[in-house]
Amino acid sequence: MSNINVKKDFNEFGKNIQIVAICTIITIVSGISGLIASIFFFIALSNIKKINLQLNDPSLELFRSKYITGFILRLVGTGVLVTGGVIIVLYFFIMPLFLSILAMLSLALFLMVAGVILIIFGLASEISAWKNLKVFFEINSNLFPSDIYSELIDGCDKLKTGTILSALWFLVIPGIIGFIFKIIGFFKLANLKTLSAFGAQKEPVIVKQANVPKKVINVEKTINFCPNCGAKLSGLGKFCALCGSEIN
Repeated sequence: MSNINVKKDFNEFGKNIQIVAICTIITIVSGISGLIASIFFFIALSNIKKINLQLNDPSLELFRSKYITGFILRLVGTGVLVTGGVIIVLYFFIMPLFLSILAMLSLALFLMVAGVILIIFGLASEISAWKNLKVFFEINSNLFPSDIYSELIDGCDKLKTGTILSALWFLVIPGIIGFIFKIIGFFKLANLKTLSAFGAQKEPVIVKQANVPKKVINVEKTINFCPNCGAKLSGLGKFCALCGSEIN
């Protein structure tokens, strides 16, 4: 496993989450940006899958699988809920031809209740997903610089709280607060886009010294001879040790 490769993949995850955060803000004025946000979030989840091929971390896999499950449940639940509402609306504008009043209302009520239950289970799965992602960051804190690590933990908490409050959208204010919390949480996770600066490690530069030939001292030339008797001198005194002559 290469920590550098993992950090680069987290860098890509952070970039995609930043796009999700921006698109989430734009959903206030443009509904299509919500679809774009969902697309980029699933691209981010593909980054998580790539990361986990190297880490094989159960918490990271649970985050990915639970979020996907929650998304599908909420999507299906919303469809079922809307279908039930449409049946009720149609009843008041189009007189039932084949179904009795009781049968239509029962079907609509059943669909609406089933839709709400699916949405609730979807939200619970998404909340659990953010908990699993937080656990992953806590266990693998050594992969992240301390300043980014604290942002990631806070981001997971904000997204978990935001998801809970978003479930109370019918109360308006909790829904708005939840929406804001989710945006903040996405931007905090987007800090992973700066991780490449920490992940890339420069190779140490090895400076090779040129082969400089060593100076060989000719010992013979440093040894003097006594001019009187010709004996080799040690070079330590002013007189020849053999004949006692003074050496100039």
